[in-house]
Amino acid sequence: MKKPVVAICVAVVAMFSVLFGGGNASATPMQNFSTNGTTFGTFGDHSFCRGAITYKVDGVAKKRGVVRVTATSHGFSGQGPSWFRNPNCRVLFRSAFTSSRGLDLEKWTIGPFGSRPGQKKVWEVVTGSGLATVGITTYAVNSAVRVPQAPAGPAFFMAVP
Repeated sequence: MKKPVVAICVAVVAMFSVLFGGGNASATPMQNFSTNGTTFGTFGDHSFCRGAITYKVDGVAKKRGVVRVTATSHGFSGQGPSWFRNPNCRVLFRSAFTSSRGLDLEKWTIGPFGSRPGQKKVWEVVTGSGLATVGITTYAVNSAVRVPQAPAGPAFFMAVP
């Protein structure tokens, strides 16, 4: 009777070591359930500035339980003389995550983008090891009230080492 129990325990330990064990520490998205993809439009903080951002989520090497989010701009534009004086558009990112640490936890980050495509903002979200989901939405920077600037953004589901 003890042999099947031992065999099951060994199988479970082997499965967990493959999923969460050694190797390089990178969190690769298990599946992206976003129907719109990973590129979303948003507004910024002044002069009707607006642009599109592509999001990528991966692990941070040598840091267990940490996910790196990269937002890459496709170039922002604005209107009027105030945009020509200051062609930088600030965006407030809300990274909402559910993981072993808790439900719907938040990490807020501000990213500045100009008219040049390819500018990046990178930040880390400490999800903890195990299964996690990270969703990203943009909000108004200059408001005391949390005003969303875009529809719900991408949602990434992953196994974090």
